Amino acid sequence: MAERTEAEKLGEVLKPRERTFVREYLVDLCGTKAAVRAGYSEKSAASQASRLLRKPEVRAYRDALLQEQFDAIGVTKHSIAAEVWKLYERCTQQRPVRIWDSQKHEYVFAGLWEFDVKGALKALDMLRQMLPEMGKDEGGGAGPSLEDMVMGGGGREF
Repeated sequence: MAERTEAEKLGEVLKPRERTFVREYLVDLCGTKAAVRAGYSEKSAASQASRLLRKPEVRAYRDALLQEQFDAIGVTKHSIAAEVWKLYERCTQQRPVRIWDSQKHEYVFAGLWEFDVKGALKALDMLRQMLPEMGKDEGGGAGPSLEDMVMGGGGREF
């Protein structure tokens, strides 16, 4: 007999409808819709979803199912951080500001450059929030350094 997964073990402490709610919640991350699909009444679905999502055992089951999904497609904390860094780099690339020249009937360079400040700051904030978790590797080790992770081991200096 195959060994049970962490999610299966955590799911045993939940009622069948609670397990169904969690699986439905992971479809679209909408608690109210998930509660209705799990069999709760439409009138009480929002409050039931809120109540269920506050229960530690429901959250643990949800997290275990998510982890299984991430493992199946190869998503790790480090791969997410690397993608956030790529987003940051895209947001900080300068783009020329162009204005319409009515005499030439075309857009011309205005002598200014712009970049996505809000996107860059959001990406940096996401990385900052991820940093405490980055040292916690699933294998018990420290994992790659932040520099290796962010730069892809490429050896580029700031």
